[in-house]
Amino acid sequence: MKGESDRWSHPDEWNLVSQTSDGNYGNGHETWKIGSTWTKFLFPFLFDVDIAGYADSAHPKVSDYFVESQWVRRVWVEHEYDLAELDNMLPYVKQYLKLPDNHRRFRMNDACISPRLVFAFQQPSLACAFRIASIEMDIFYNGVGFISIEIEPLAEGGPCPKAPLTIEQVEQTNAQLASITNGVPFRVVGSVFQEEEMDRESKLFLDNEYADWCDLHKSYTLKSLLDELLLLPFREDDHLSITPMIDRFLPIYGALLLHPTRASEPIERLDEQFFHFAESHLTILRKTFTPNHISRFSQLHVDEEGHNYMPYHNVIHSQSLDGGFVLAYDNGLAHYQGERPRAMESFRTNYFYMMLVPFHQRLSILRYASEMANLAVSPRRGERARKIREQIYDFSSRCYFRQASVSEERNTIYRRWQSIFHVTEMFLDLKQEVHDIDNYLAELYRSRDAALRDKMMRRDMRSSQLFGLITLVFLPITITTQIIMSIPVLQSWIQPERHPLHSLMILFLMILFVACMLYFILRYVRRAAIKDV
Repeated sequence: MKGESDRWSHPDEWNLVSQTSDGNYGNGHETWKIGSTWTKFLFPFLFDVDIAGYADSAHPKVSDYFVESQWVRRVWVEHEYDLAELDNMLPYVKQYLKLPDNHRRFRMNDACISPRLVFAFQQPSLACAFRIASIEMDIFYNGVGFISIEIEPLAEGGPCPKAPLTIEQVEQTNAQLASITNGVPFRVVGSVFQEEEMDRESKLFLDNEYADWCDLHKSYTLKSLLDELLLLPFREDDHLSITPMIDRFLPIYGALLLHPTRASEPIERLDEQFFHFAESHLTILRKTFTPNHISRFSQLHVDEEGHNYMPYHNVIHSQSLDGGFVLAYDNGLAHYQGERPRAMESFRTNYFYMMLVPFHQRLSILRYASEMANLAVSPRRGERARKIREQIYDFSSRCYFRQASVSEERNTIYRRWQSIFHVTEMFLDLKQEVHDIDNYLAELYRSRDAALRDKMMRRDMRSSQLFGLITLVFLPITITTQIIMSIPVLQSWIQPERHPLHSLMILFLMILFVACMLYFILRYVRRAAIKDV
């Protein structure tokens, strides 16, 4: 497998074709040849699960839902970390990435989209090809996810090991793939196997149970690849909603390793030539449009310290909101040599995670900020605000790391990515927003409590007044009755059988008195009810 799938990354098989005015890189002669290169295209998204047992939790089991809801064929296979990938990370960062309750990583089955297939653009002017080396999905506990598609640019003409690969072809390939709305379609044109083995590879690919995932005769863009192959199963699930966090361009992270054409070249000379090369080709994808509406790579100046970091004389890291790239050259150390240089593997894993974790932090903060913004239209603002505040505190304790590595170089890169993504500023703003909303809700609750207490006091006062009025009605009647019962003359005077008119008159006066008092009581109660409204 090593000799077959990695045939295109052998340093002796790729030469850098010169593109300067005299046809060469450097001062009139070829200085570099491409040893290895790859690029990861990131599709960030947010997801929500709306099923019993998950909706009310703090999303610790969201990744379990992805595992349990796998369709019959194992398209996504869980891919655990090995020790080398998390080398030199601080223990709590390793724990965060490795614990299933925090984060899970899945890799697409190679049988779905074979890494041996060679793709080329369907435009004659784009004489470049590539293969899809791997597709991974990272699922985090708080509803943030990434799909990373790693491609390896190949020489002109696809599966032809003698064709040279130019830096311009690398840039064109990356630019076309990153533009998910205007990128040129691509299709399968061959295999990294020998040409006579292509038929066998195609037959095996078409006959297996995953064949319908990638039609060898169909054209794709990365957008259609995402829509039709990677996200379709999740979008068809009614319980799961996915919100893309990109619009037109995919963020990228890649690396390119150069080899000097002459091993006897002095290091000082190589450093000078490397600096000149970086001045012309240290690039990053910018979210801008050219006249034909295709994204292009624009130059980053080497002296832009905010975007470039040079920890060693032969390595430059470029960083921006749109992604990053590592440019390095082989200075004779074993770390940069061989078919699979350890430096490129380190860039692919260790340094990539120094970028992925801050990117995850940024998207998490954006998620919480969006939920805070939706509180205004929520009928249960107080309860939602408390839940969001608890989630933010949980995020702060779980994955808001100010340090990530015991290596000063990697830790510096991690802190720079946090600065590039404005993580610290955004988190401080989010905490201030939570604090302001807490104060507002607390003041609102205090006002409501004060109003409720005032209302209850008024109600108690009205109850006392009403009791006084009722007493005022029946007290005279009671006193009059007692007086009549104690004086025999009055008893005889009001006897109906002896003095009917007197009795009727007294009864009428008593009824009139009671009616008047009841009228005033009802009027008082009605006015009190109107005041409460």
